[in-house]
Amino acid sequence: MKTAVLSLLFPVCITWPAFAGPCSGAEAQLAKISKALTLNTVDTAENSLRALSSSYPDCPEIVLHQARLAQAKGSANQAAELYYRFTDTDPNDSRGLAYFGRFFLEQGDYMRADALSAAAVDKNPDDPVALALRGQVLVMKGQSSEGQALLEKATKLDPDDPEAQFQLGTIYDKAKAATKAVEHFRRAATLNPQDARAWDYLALNLEPTGDPDGSDQAYQKGLRVNQAGRYHDAFLDYNYGRFLAKRNDLAASKEHLDRGVQSVPEIRAVWYERARLNLRMHNYQQARTDAEKAAACKQQGGILDLQIYSLLSQVYARLGETALARKYMDLTRETPPPVRGEQR
Repeated sequence: MKTAVLSLLFPVCITWPAFAGPCSGAEAQLAKISKALTLNTVDTAENSLRALSSSYPDCPEIVLHQARLAQAKGSANQAAELYYRFTDTDPNDSRGLAYFGRFFLEQGDYMRADALSAAAVDKNPDDPVALALRGQVLVMKGQSSEGQALLEKATKLDPDDPEAQFQLGTIYDKAKAATKAVEHFRRAATLNPQDARAWDYLALNLEPTGDPDGSDQAYQKGLRVNQAGRYHDAFLDYNYGRFLAKRNDLAASKEHLDRGVQSVPEIRAVWYERARLNLRMHNYQQARTDAEKAAACKQQGGILDLQIYSLLSQVYARLGETALARKYMDLTRETPPPVRGEQR
């Protein structure tokens, strides 16, 4: 009784051993794996994960990184299964929700990406991965200023996330702020040199800043890594072909525009640009075929009917088809120019 009373009056401090979680001791290795996946060094991440998973079989964060690895390798079903497994284990982890949201965004499931991005930011409003995803989704929903603010915050918290840098760059690209766009696309391409999209956008924005040689180099770097997968750029050859045409390298331009029409044959712009090039090269029959295909395309890619009519009138005139040339010349005169804001 005396001992019990004394313990109430003078509590005895007892130090209990710290609880060792299933990932305890693996934190540094997990951080390196996460970084490797962010920078798209897939082989490094895969080798490290294989070694770590045998030592920490119950660590849930390993499951998250296995999901990211499967996604990077294009194994969508396996990635989805692993993401579900991780989020079931820890539904409050903002990173898991954000990476799962990025997965759905890549799969074109925008509703789930939207929901997961909102949940991830709600769980942790200072998680740069969650902020970057939410910012990207908001921009896609037309809430550009809100999305940009989140992406700006994300890149400040983690300047080494190439996807966040890329998404922020696209905002400046749309705003025609080439200098700022170059800053973010250069960062994205440097962090992830396998991202052909980043090289393409970097090249597109270097040209208006007065650096055509830098633009040329960026295009070539992009072409060297433009493989099928998450970083593939279907418009890279088309953009480089247009660039080369402006530099009067017509033969090389045609080589890339030929690839461009194979890559995105449903887009009017690629047929239109190759038709213009063939016209310059006096390949009038090819120019006619391309211009007629451009006219038939529903996805305009920024090329107006008025431009098509003008091109067709020139092509038919060169071919000596006077009636068709006159027809399209009349259409050119009769078609009103676009109202400001009408053309994207």
